[in-house]
Amino acid sequence: MKQSVTTKKHQFDVNEIRASIFASIDPKRITESLEKITARPHQAGTEANRDVAKMIAGIWKEKGLEDVHFIPYKVLLSYPNFQSPNHVSVLDEDGKTLFQTSGVSADLVGDDSSVPTGIQWLAYSANGTVDGKLVNCHYGSVADFVRLEKEFGKIAIMRYGRVYRGDMVRRAAERGAIGAIIYSDPAEVAKDGTEPSNVFPATDWLPPSGVQRGSLLEANGDPLSPLLPARKDFHKEKTIAQAQNERLVPSIPAVPIGYGDAVHLLSRLGGVPVPEEWLGALNISYRIGPEFRKGKGQMVKLEVKSTLEIRTIQNVIGYIWGSEYPDEWVMLGNHFDAWVFGAVDPNSGTSILAEVARAFVTTIRATGWRPKRTLVFCAWDAEEYGLTGSVEFTEEFANVLSERAVVYLNLDLISSNQTLDVHAVPTLHKAVVDSAKLVPDPIDAKRTMFDTWKAHFPPKEGQDMPQMGVPGSESDHWNFMNFLGIPVADFTYRSVDRVGYPLYHSRYELPLVNEHLFDPNHFAVHKAMGQFWAELARSFADSELLPFSPGIFAHKLMYEYLDDLQQSIFNLYNEFPTETEPAKRQLNSLVASVLEFIEQADKAKAVPDDGAKTAEWLNGRLRKLDRCFVNAAMGMAREHPGSQHVLYSLTMEDMYPATVMGAVKKRRLNWRLCSNPFGVQ
Repeated sequence: MKQSVTTKKHQFDVNEIRASIFASIDPKRITESLEKITARPHQAGTEANRDVAKMIAGIWKEKGLEDVHFIPYKVLLSYPNFQSPNHVSVLDEDGKTLFQTSGVSADLVGDDSSVPTGIQWLAYSANGTVDGKLVNCHYGSVADFVRLEKEFGKIAIMRYGRVYRGDMVRRAAERGAIGAIIYSDPAEVAKDGTEPSNVFPATDWLPPSGVQRGSLLEANGDPLSPLLPARKDFHKEKTIAQAQNERLVPSIPAVPIGYGDAVHLLSRLGGVPVPEEWLGALNISYRIGPEFRKGKGQMVKLEVKSTLEIRTIQNVIGYIWGSEYPDEWVMLGNHFDAWVFGAVDPNSGTSILAEVARAFVTTIRATGWRPKRTLVFCAWDAEEYGLTGSVEFTEEFANVLSERAVVYLNLDLISSNQTLDVHAVPTLHKAVVDSAKLVPDPIDAKRTMFDTWKAHFPPKEGQDMPQMGVPGSESDHWNFMNFLGIPVADFTYRSVDRVGYPLYHSRYELPLVNEHLFDPNHFAVHKAMGQFWAELARSFADSELLPFSPGIFAHKLMYEYLDDLQQSIFNLYNEFPTETEPAKRQLNSLVASVLEFIEQADKAKAVPDDGAKTAEWLNGRLRKLDRCFVNAAMGMAREHPGSQHVLYSLTMEDMYPATVMGAVKKRRLNWRLCSNPFGVQ
């Protein structure tokens, strides 16, 4: 049976509209956009990135988007001295330099031999030079530091791989460290070996001088205007000095180094051997320090040249206005700023978004069809510094978005050709699955994207959908969900055996990586992700009844989230019955309310031909379901201001992933600590 949609009293076959959109997505155009956007490094706040914003706006206008415009903000950003690299040196007893890092990642393919392109730095690092003993702190996690003594006056060397870099540096400072060095170990980024034939440019493994750049900020958005848009005409902002005094930016200098340099530091360390689980893949004896082995040096000198500057960033917004419900917005977003060239993160997504926009406009012009709801295309600036562009946007337009946004769909990047990976709120799970079933697998045309995804992320027992994670704070979807309660999905295409990719935030994210290493089949993966993104957006923009899945949400709440929550509450209730009785009652009330809503939604699933009013009523209820779990009072009280979602929140252990019912779990811990502050059993 054919499905049809109606635009201005004309009926269109859904399958024909979908086929037109899919056929219009041209991988050659994606390649062309990618090469233009990544022609030079473009950090947020630089002239090069302003040029990229203008380029995106020009591409969108050329492709036919409507009302394309910029939304600027003045925010606090951070930069190194691009002409004078940061250094880590090993000194002997007389202060003589025995070894010094170059501070610059090598140009391996002739992309750009200038110092600014290869400079190794971390945004928002404190400026300064420190001398001290070196101590190996492994991944810099809470568990790792528990094993160590207070590191007063020492420099911590830590390894990427487990937690957000900003948490690592903060934790080191709290333990008394005066500086931090972060490196990538071959155990994570060069598993096939570190010889030239095993690393970039021959493969996508990280070469010895490669580093992961990134931000150290521990709050999302502009540090000078927390919870408020970065506009001086709206309110009085903090000064840079206030931000430093309030520790809104790191208090110690920090720098990333390649494993080719790290081996010269770690191999000199004496002290006790590290625990077995701390071992990496460098051909050395891993030790904790802080003393150097005899004759190998006396101390380490860390020199970081870093400045804090208020600069202008600008988001780019464009529209395809809806034919029937123009004030209901289906939003698609990606950021465009990069640490260097950014061919993977984020401009693989940027180039796909431009082609998705063109495909919609092409179909509109060819068929006369137009989506019922408005499609909003968003290109965010300064995401790499702390989701800054999207956070400021959601803070400024919170009321408008709360009223109009139906869903926000985010694609940051694609980094491999193996499988789809999705993090989404449960109300979107079915729509995501249905869209994946309609897209051919980019590698095996006999299968769908869904088939491959399900094979690599098999359903949990008793379920029939691939596993989907909880959206964390890794990209621009976060504030839409966490600050406003707007349903979000964040998706990528990646390898199965690794969550990230070795070249992440390095200077080696060049178009040749996309074209020759992980998507050599004429950008088939980029095309497939464009088709998936477009179909998911179309399903929300053009369906009479919004394709939310409250039943799946209820199942997740009752049989996954609730199991853990009930156990926590019951344990607390046994220990603190008076204090937790209200929470227990609220939990029971919540479950009853959700069940009642599901019952109503099930009755109204089939909307009759004359059921526009029924659909409108039900759509209104469906859109508000996720918003019910936002509590503004929680955001003011948490370690991460603006973290307002009752179900999903961040922790002080790791700022990236979201935890479920984190506030309840933390409250349980706090109650235990208050009743037994010294940990006496």
